[in-house]
Amino acid sequence: MFKKIENIKNLGTYSGFSWNSQFCEVFKRYNFIYGWNYSGKTTLSRLFHCLEIKKTHPDYPHLQFTIETNNGKITERDIENNNLSIRVFNEEFVEDNFKWNDENHRVNPVLILGKESIELQQKISEKEKEIKEKEEEKKKIAEEKKRLETEFERSLTNKASEIRKILNITNQREFDKTLLGNKINILGENYKKYILNDKDLETKLNTYRNEREYKTIDNITVHLKVNELTNRTNNVLNKKISVQRVIQKLRDNPKLNNWVREGIDLHKNEKQCQFCGNNLPADLFDRLNKHFSKEFNELIDEINLLEKEINEYKNNLQKIELPDEARFYEEFHDNYRIKKEELKKCIESIKEEKITYLLKKLKEKRNKPFDVIDKISLGNIEDEIDSILKEVNNLINQNNKKIQGLSEEKNKIKQELLNHYSALAIHDLDYLNKKIEIEKLTKELTNKNIEMELITKEIDKFKNEIIRSNIGADKINKYLKTFFSDDQLYLNALNDGTYQIYRNENIAKNLSTGEKNIIALIYFITKLEETSFNINDSIIFIDDPVSSLDSNHTFKVYGFLSEKVLNCKQLFITTHNFDFFNLIKDLIKSDPVGTINRQTKEQKENFYLIKKVCINNQRCSIIENLPVILKRFKSEYNYLFSILEDFKGLEDKSSFELLYLLPNIARRFIEAYLFYKYPDGKKFKDKCNKFFTNCEETTKKSTLKVLDEYSHEENPEHIQKFPDINEVETCVITILTQLQNKDREHYNALCESLIN
Repeated sequence: MFKKIENIKNLGTYSGFSWNSQFCEVFKRYNFIYGWNYSGKTTLSRLFHCLEIKKTHPDYPHLQFTIETNNGKITERDIENNNLSIRVFNEEFVEDNFKWNDENHRVNPVLILGKESIELQQKISEKEKEIKEKEEEKKKIAEEKKRLETEFERSLTNKASEIRKILNITNQREFDKTLLGNKINILGENYKKYILNDKDLETKLNTYRNEREYKTIDNITVHLKVNELTNRTNNVLNKKISVQRVIQKLRDNPKLNNWVREGIDLHKNEKQCQFCGNNLPADLFDRLNKHFSKEFNELIDEINLLEKEINEYKNNLQKIELPDEARFYEEFHDNYRIKKEELKKCIESIKEEKITYLLKKLKEKRNKPFDVIDKISLGNIEDEIDSILKEVNNLINQNNKKIQGLSEEKNKIKQELLNHYSALAIHDLDYLNKKIEIEKLTKELTNKNIEMELITKEIDKFKNEIIRSNIGADKINKYLKTFFSDDQLYLNALNDGTYQIYRNENIAKNLSTGEKNIIALIYFITKLEETSFNINDSIIFIDDPVSSLDSNHTFKVYGFLSEKVLNCKQLFITTHNFDFFNLIKDLIKSDPVGTINRQTKEQKENFYLIKKVCINNQRCSIIENLPVILKRFKSEYNYLFSILEDFKGLEDKSSFELLYLLPNIARRFIEAYLFYKYPDGKKFKDKCNKFFTNCEETTKKSTLKVLDEYSHEENPEHIQKFPDINEVETCVITILTQLQNKDREHYNALCESLIN
């Protein structure tokens, strides 16, 4: 059990707390603590909660403390390893176990375990520990695998980059880490046979690095039409016109003949000669048409058409371009140069000699259409050019074959070099062993996932078996019915093991603060009754269990606690409600469950007061024995009066430790007195005006100022202010003087209560 709290640092208002044995007895089995709001009760409960959860409160990371127990001392250094069984009911318990902001009002499941369920819970704990261990193992394996893979990928990337530089590969995608990995996988364990000796490597590199690129050359095509055009020309030259009547003059003069023929078209539908202006003879066109017959015209048209075709052929020959010898490998240069010149001469001969001669003969035929012209013989020019053309194209084909062969050879060499450097990479990177190691870790991760999945299924199975019992809901609903028999609240167990709060078959919304507090307290007590929890060997701390409750529910809480918690090893209960504090004064006396052996003379309980005092201008909380007057009377009214009287009798009032609380104390005292003195329901100020009659106006205003401005603990401005000692002294003396003057009998009775 706890004997005393020797010291506390860095815990809110317990910034430099020390146990004062002169004013505070050690803790007993039952410890009841009274204190006004904001005095430090809840903050003290947080110290016990830290021991319960075995870690420091997040709001007080630098907490320091020393607690003396029957088995030695405990400090903040022991917080994680302490073996104390403690349960604390306070605001944090409610926050941890209830979601009041959830419209469905879910709370965590309560498990009251039987023999079978205890075994299941033990199995769950063991499996959860096992799965946690496997998670740690899996995490380490995953981290090691990731490290190896990252290192492996980086080495492959660097090696692929190195190979690209050696082989002048500028496109990264042509050979990256993925392609290197694929190449290595293809080479396999027999990779050493792909490694070249130094001589072969040098030869292949020189061949591969030859940067000159040759492109294939298209064959030269020359369309041979000389013989065809010659034959057609001879046909035209051999033609003879049979006319009806030849005009001899025109026949003898080809220029005149052509001129007259053109003039026929110009003088159609004309009456006068367009040259001289004279009238045209009537039979002129008839005579001309007999000279220029249809056969004549057809011959001329044929000559024109053939001339056009010969000229087009000549133009096509002029467009023929022969490849530059630089496009050939050097070994073909000489032969190609010779054949190229021969071919050019043949083509030039056709253009300048053969074709020119054909055109000349056709012109002659045009001038002498009525004569047969001698046939032309141009020799076997086509056979000659065809022979040379074949030789040139043969050279081109030989050159192209070598180009194609070299490209294939370079590609082959490139693959051999890639195989060579990839094989070296296998050795340099210790590739095969690292790959095996990574694959091994991958398999281990897969096995760990399978193992964890199987364990998770087992845990789910055990949890479902526990959830199916639902005995927690029945127990809580039984206690709720005790408190809310008229307006019944109850819990409905859900499939996932959580509960919903219902009021008369509807989800309970807008619960009052008091209802929430009672539900939370019942939940806390029910948790204490779990068969896995031994209350007889545990310390229980209950902070302000009747906050926001009416008097009826206050009595029910008192009865509930007297039945449920007195069998614990050590009990702490704090409250700011003096009516409830008066009830728990009798808690031990009533001993309803027979847990206390009253035949022994040893005192089993102690009563304490937590209050804020001012030490060196620093407000801090202290714990001391409950003043006798609070313990003796059923009201704090006498206690408040005693504080005012003590202050009044001091010579050095600035040393009064409760100085900054005096405005609040004075207000609480005068409110209680005026409530009974003037039970007319009027406001506090109206009652004060009646009470402070016959006071000077200045004194009255000063007193009311202290009661109004400095007496509201929840006012944030009050925290920053410190009351003027003269104003406080005037206020206290005025209240006590007025009480003595207006109600002397009551004042004397209060003074006598302090003596007895």
